[in-house]
Amino acid sequence: MIRVGIVGGTGKLGKDIIRLLIEHTEITLGAVIARKNNPFAGKELGSLIESQITDIIIQDDILGASEKCDLYIDCTNVDSFMENYDAYVLGNKPVVIATTGFESKDMEKINLLAESIPVVICPNFSIGVYKFLKLIKLAASEFCIDANIDILEYHHKFKKDKPSGTAIEIAKTIRESGFEEQINVHSVRAGNIVGEHSVLFTTDDNERIEISHKIYSRDGFSRGVMETIKWIIDKDVGLYGIEDIFN
Repeated sequence: MIRVGIVGGTGKLGKDIIRLLIEHTEITLGAVIARKNNPFAGKELGSLIESQITDIIIQDDILGASEKCDLYIDCTNVDSFMENYDAYVLGNKPVVIATTGFESKDMEKINLLAESIPVVICPNFSIGVYKFLKLIKLAASEFCIDANIDILEYHHKFKKDKPSGTAIEIAKTIRESGFEEQINVHSVRAGNIVGEHSVLFTTDDNERIEISHKIYSRDGFSRGVMETIKWIIDKDVGLYGIEDIFN
């Protein structure tokens, strides 16, 4: 049984993953960790989500939860992750990073962390997104020389980072195909949109090819979350990405 510690468990994504774990048979919820002074810290899990579990108390200390976890999933934000960085170094357990928006200086530290533990950066747990990226790579190799490229991404109004981590990954995939011109990224934050990404290849011949991926429910993340947990738990030290997991 794999025991998972959810860091940032009181947030939207954290709660979604907690609900998945408490219903799973091979993977279990080991601990829920919130930031210091979080109003849920010290309370039973049932105060956060509807659950019959009474033996899990929401904590505010990553290292204090270490004995209850085999790995961590960090669902916080860039600033919080970097604040938690030393705890992950000392905890010496695999870390799944489910937040986005890291700058180059942050990535330098993450690369350093990955020299001592397995680290996977997962800006999107959807398996469909991985297949979407493969299609984008194929399309970019065919059209990028003669096309203008635009990325459109839509998320719920509470998502703070712009552009999304998936949009950044899309742009990276296009660059790897040799496209050197400007890539325009358009971000929309509205309502309860779970996640939508489109790439437009517009040519000088007055044609446009559009490839899109839409998630209609957060249930779409569930298989990807579980596959990621099972994949990372026995990996060697190193920095991994979504393409390593779902390849």
